[in-house]
Amino acid sequence: MADVEAGQGASAGVVATWRTPLETTALILLGALGFSIVGGIVSAVFTPGASAWRKLTFLGFNVVSIWHVAVLAIAVGLVLALRIPFPPDARGASTVRAALLGAAVLGAVIALSALIASIGAIGDNEAFVGFSWPEKIGNIMQWLGGAAVAGAVALLAVRSQGVVPAPARPAPAPAPPPPVAAPAAAPGAPGWAADPYGRHQWRYWDGNRWTDQVADGSNQSTDPAR
Repeated sequence: MADVEAGQGASAGVVATWRTPLETTALILLGALGFSIVGGIVSAVFTPGASAWRKLTFLGFNVVSIWHVAVLAIAVGLVLALRIPFPPDARGASTVRAALLGAAVLGAVIALSALIASIGAIGDNEAFVGFSWPEKIGNIMQWLGGAAVAGAVALLAVRSQGVVPAPARPAPAPAPPPPVAAPAAAPGAPGWAADPYGRHQWRYWDGNRWTDQVADGSNQSTDPAR
C-alpha cells in the first residue's frame, strides 16, 4: 500500500512538473498547424489557370498532409497523456479545453478537406495525368486515410472535453441576516443604543450603566464595557 501511495505521489510530481510546458507546446503546435492550413487554402484557391475540380483537389492536398495529421495527433496526445490517467483537478483546465477544442476543429477541417479532395480528384479527369488507375486509387486512399485519422482525433478531443474537470469556483458566501431593528434609546431609559465604544452595532443600557450585552445585526454576544 505504501509503495502504491509512493508511486502515486511520484506520478503527481511528474504531472505537476510537466503539465504546463507540454500543454503550452500543444497550443503552439495547434497554432502552427492552423497557420499552415490557412496558407494551403489560400494557395489552392488562388492557383492560376486551374479548373474548379483541380482547385478542390489542390485544396485537399494542401490541407491533408502527413505532418498535419501527425502534429494534430501529437497535440492531443500531449494533453491527454497528463490528464486522463491521473486524478483530475481544475488547474490548467481552461488551457486544456482550448487545446482540445482547437484539435477538434482542426481535425474536422482536415477530414472535410480530404473528402473534398477525393471528390475533386474523381470529378477531374486531368487530376492524375500520367498516373495509372492503381496510383490514382492509392492517392485517394491516402486522402481518405488522413481523413479517418483526423476525424478520429477530433472525436477523441471532443470526448475528452468531458474528462477535463470544470474550473473550481469558490462557493458564494451566504447573505448576511437582515439587521434587527433596535429601538433608539438614549442613556437614561433602559434599552439598546449605539455602542459608544464603537466595537459593535448595539450595546444595552440598563438605565444606570452600559452592560456587556452587545448585538451586531441579529447576532447577540457579550463584550465587556470598557
